[in-house]
Amino acid sequence: MNDILRAIHERRSIRKYQDKPVSKETLERIVEAGLWAPSGMNRQPWHLTVVRGRVLIDRINAELKAAVERMPENRYKAFVGNEAYHVSFKAPVFLIVSADPAAPTHEYDSACVLQNIFLAAHSLGVGSCWVNQLGSVCEEAGFRALLDSVGVPSGHYVHGATSLGYATDDANPKVPPRKEGTVNWAE
Repeated sequence: MNDILRAIHERRSIRKYQDKPVSKETLERIVEAGLWAPSGMNRQPWHLTVVRGRVLIDRINAELKAAVERMPENRYKAFVGNEAYHVSFKAPVFLIVSADPAAPTHEYDSACVLQNIFLAAHSLGVGSCWVNQLGSVCEEAGFRALLDSVGVPSGHYVHGATSLGYATDDANPKVPPRKEGTVNWAE
């Protein structure tokens, strides 16, 4: 099996992180991999916001919880409202992927960026976990103000985020089986 296929098979979502910083050089390599993702008609409508520092990440967590609480119909209310929930799983880095919704394929392009980031992080020994709750509140006024303050471009929609950090020794997720019946071959 080649390195790319091995990374695809071995990468898992990590939800327990060491209190150990990820170097700027490593983060730059991960971000660069994200920027090499394919996009519809090469529009590259994305923007990546790298958030480092416990105080700021905890602020994002608190404001996310508050924004979800202010929205009576938010589908993540029970999940985010859980006392144990933390948006980054207490990882030292939180990376937000947003995109210009005027681009016709902005949501798909953002998903490609995230997948590149997940695989690059894994290849560098850095754990990651896709976090998608931000999209449900990115247009809520209080949360939008926070997004603006960390550099997410005005008008951009948040399609996902990821925690980034080094997994704890007990964060070894089991390999889930693949679902049956999800492939058709037509010839």
